[in-house]
Amino acid sequence: MPGFSDRELGMGRRITRRDFIDGVAVGTAAVAAATALPGIAQAAPGAGKGNGHGGHGNGHGNGHGHGPKTPYPPTETGLKGQGAGSYDVAHAVRNGDFDPGKINGTKESYDLVVVGAGLSGLAAAHLYRKHAGKNARVLILDALDDFGGHARRNEFQVGRSLLLSNGGTVNIDTPSTWTRASRDLLTKDLGVDLKALEATVKSDAYAPYSLRSATLFNAERWGRDQLVIRESGESWASYVTKLPMGAASRAALVRLYTTTEDFYPGLTDAQKKEILARTPYETYLREKIGMDDDALEVVKRGTNGLWGVNVDRVAAADAWATGQPGFGGLNLAHTPWPGAGFTPLMQLAETDDDGYFYFPEGNAALARLLVSRLIPDAFDERRPDWRDIVTARADYGRLDRPGSKVRIRLASTAFSVRNDGRRGVDVHYAKGGRSYHVRAKGVVMACWNSVASYVMPELPAEQATAMRYGVKVPLVYARVALRDWQPFARARVSRVSTPSRFFSSFGLPTVTEIGDFKMPSRPELPTVVSLSATPNQPGLICRDQHKAGRRQLMRMPFEDFEREIRDSMARSLSSYGFDPARDITAVTVNRWAHGYAYEYNSLDDPHLFRPESERPYAQARRPVGRITIANSDAEGFGYTQAAFDAAHRAVSQLL
Repeated sequence: MPGFSDRELGMGRRITRRDFIDGVAVGTAAVAAATALPGIAQAAPGAGKGNGHGGHGNGHGNGHGHGPKTPYPPTETGLKGQGAGSYDVAHAVRNGDFDPGKINGTKESYDLVVVGAGLSGLAAAHLYRKHAGKNARVLILDALDDFGGHARRNEFQVGRSLLLSNGGTVNIDTPSTWTRASRDLLTKDLGVDLKALEATVKSDAYAPYSLRSATLFNAERWGRDQLVIRESGESWASYVTKLPMGAASRAALVRLYTTTEDFYPGLTDAQKKEILARTPYETYLREKIGMDDDALEVVKRGTNGLWGVNVDRVAAADAWATGQPGFGGLNLAHTPWPGAGFTPLMQLAETDDDGYFYFPEGNAALARLLVSRLIPDAFDERRPDWRDIVTARADYGRLDRPGSKVRIRLASTAFSVRNDGRRGVDVHYAKGGRSYHVRAKGVVMACWNSVASYVMPELPAEQATAMRYGVKVPLVYARVALRDWQPFARARVSRVSTPSRFFSSFGLPTVTEIGDFKMPSRPELPTVVSLSATPNQPGLICRDQHKAGRRQLMRMPFEDFEREIRDSMARSLSSYGFDPARDITAVTVNRWAHGYAYEYNSLDDPHLFRPESERPYAQARRPVGRITIANSDAEGFGYTQAAFDAAHRAVSQLL
């Protein structure tokens, strides 16, 4: 069967790969130590190696003076995101076999401890200090090696070119639908000028090259590797004649995109939507459009980006509202219906003011802006604005300094958070194979709900059950730095869909010009290619599909991701001069086994037909003494505005 050897793919080239603990190459002895000591695997490079604890004057590997150099996570390649070791302590706590050993008292006391340095946690810290005053002392703990959670920045330097990409959260979505409080946080507190930000996206950057879209039909599924290119403006009737499938499959694809038939004649708008809300999109496609397995193979992942599952477990009504094809003749009103998911409701409420609001590193820019407000000298440019933040360099050695009003302590996993009975909270966490204790007047749990349910021993049983109801969407954002993109230009393609491979597609980046940053856009210059995957197991309900996908991701070593990347790109573009061994200069795989917040749907979650107060996510966010709950899980909605809304609510409950 056609394919490429590891040598042809460049698997032996000297780029970052294999045997990584949080992106740092390690030897056998270090791997053994990581499995023997609780927490050591999630320690940041340089932490837990004689630098002492932050409460005793030296900080956690802060990089100042003697000792290891402070790492810079955005530039680290290999397996990132929730990398190896970042979840070890949490899993041990869940399994009931975590041994904290000796608890080291730090004598640290804070007005607020935030567990989780994602957008919700950082926003909570900012909002708390905004109301409590700049003298309020705040500690933020996070198990990962970088702040921002899923809002992660990937940074590459290829020759003289700086390349940026998002390693998670992509863009600012539909701000017209945001609450006033969260929109003010974005535009007033962080100073983001949305219209000016929209203008930084250069939508015509690739116009001189007349790029098109393409699909790789791979040999394992279709008999031989074939790259099929769709010409700009080409009709579906013309395009399907190129596809390696039978006449009936081709006709169904044409019907999918061109139908004007009303499949529910005589029914009202509300009656149609009621049927669609309880009908899987795949069932609709098979029964109404007449699609078979071959036709579905091409479009079945169209829902992955929003829900992490294929068309088999997305309601047809939700598919219609988010722009999926096949509904052209139903004449549905642009209005909500009982059981509508939150993403469809958001898109139905979109206005003309909503555009494409995108930073080159995604919403990691917002995380960096929040950090700059919390720790003013954390960046080389003091308090950078929304334009300057893109090229500002963070000094990670300044995040956790003794005496600082706000401290961000990375690679630190909370394993017990309990009210102390004196209007305070005891927080225990693991870092570098050791366990520590700090006190706080209040705590915001801005980590995943499932984690919080195991580290808060005072939780009522029904609340713990509610916290564990939703299952995070597993996903992978891989980023590949290329020395140039001339093979794309020769093929005249910007993105290649790979419907029968592990990754769904790969393609060129959005070109932006913001502040001092300009994404290269000429073929002879370097670029960064993006790939995404949302592993799942069709046939199961959504939550079980997410669990299956998570298990798959956690078993995959970096070299398996890398081989998939190189092989898909080689099969697609080798005839246009692409050589993966020569052209790829770096690979970063952002693995989010626990990815975006679970979003309820009308097929699997009858709670959507009930008042919000009866839904598990609403029951899960009840305060417990001086401990409140933030994060997008608490809103049942995996978007930045949900993270901000949760932060507002959690902080207001403490003040």
